[in-house]
Amino acid sequence: MNGKDKRLLLAALLLAAVILCAGCGSGEKASADSGGPSSAEVPVVLNQMEYLLYQNIFYNQTGDQYAGQEFTKQGVFGVIYDAFSEMTRYYVWGYLDNTRCCDWQWEIKVDDPQNLPASGSLVSVKGTFGASDDALDGYWLTNPEITVQSRYTGGGQELDMYTLSDTLERVQVLNIYYFPEVFEGKTFSAYARVFSPTLLQDPYYDGSWQIAFNTKETVPAIGTTVLLTGTVAGGALSSSTLTVLD
Repeated sequence: MNGKDKRLLLAALLLAAVILCAGCGSGEKASADSGGPSSAEVPVVLNQMEYLLYQNIFYNQTGDQYAGQEFTKQGVFGVIYDAFSEMTRYYVWGYLDNTRCCDWQWEIKVDDPQNLPASGSLVSVKGTFGASDDALDGYWLTNPEITVQSRYTGGGQELDMYTLSDTLERVQVLNIYYFPEVFEGKTFSAYARVFSPTLLQDPYYDGSWQIAFNTKETVPAIGTTVLLTGTVAGGALSSSTLTVLD
């Protein structure tokens, strides 16, 4: 598989999350629990309308109808490294409802990465929606004005996947899977379900992704949701801590 094909695969998997969540329940309204001006907890942002717009644009392919429009998005700031395209990508994201299995995320075109908030911070992003071949799924918010509403003070890992939506974590895990040498030695956090004593899988969906892991701690029962922190080694998540989230 060449680089172009891998990038297309990655974009297709991002889009597949929209289809995967099509049967999720609906929330009643937008809400955010930021925990104050700074917090060690990742904020929970629920917004049914954002999810419906996200699904309409990427599932029903109506993005061109919104090109050039100015939007303001409130959500969690997320950062991934896209080794397929050799670039860091930035997002504002949230959930459909309290099940947290269905999510939405808008990519942000950041020209100057200085002074950005930590991944996991609650932000408001004002920008112009536009099409671009450089955007992972074809569209992003340009000329963004990012206002921090609550800074995230937890985490701090180089690959802080605990601060990402399920969809964005999937994208980051696939990058690690395909380009293990790029991520060798990087610190990480990740949330997932135990698939076996040596494999983790998507926290919500069977067959979405799996990745090898190892830990000296006792591995809980299959299906348990856990938080892992550690270092990427040989394409696997080498754990220094394992915490049960269920």
